[in-house]
Amino acid sequence: MSINSEYFTEKELRCKGTGECNMDDNFMLKLEELRKKYNTPMIITSGYRHPAHNVAIGGSRYSAHIKGRAVDVQVVGKDALRLVRLALECGMTGIGVAQRGPHEKRFIHIDDLENSQQSPRPWIWSYK
Repeated sequence: MSINSEYFTEKELRCKGTGECNMDDNFMLKLEELRKKYNTPMIITSGYRHPAHNVAIGGSRYSAHIKGRAVDVQVVGKDALRLVRLALECGMTGIGVAQRGPHEKRFIHIDDLENSQQSPRPWIWSYK
């Protein structure tokens, strides 16, 4: 799949294990809308994940990343709070918060999964 985005490159959204990029088109529309509203560059630390790579890194077996419906954005402090607020406005339904430790390791996970038994939505969680 090729990414046709004003703000994001295929390279930054590719699986870090396989190099594949299978981002969901509807998710990408929401992500583009979010980026426009956020009006600040977004550093994507994780986009699409091949299922085998997701297992290798200890990701959830129901991860939105394997469906191409999630990104992790490196962000801290007030910008993190603003990103979460805007993500919800843009139809994102899953928000994971990692705001401890060194700033370069902090991120916000954003996804748009539907409510299900495996992935209740809307939902917010924090990482250890």
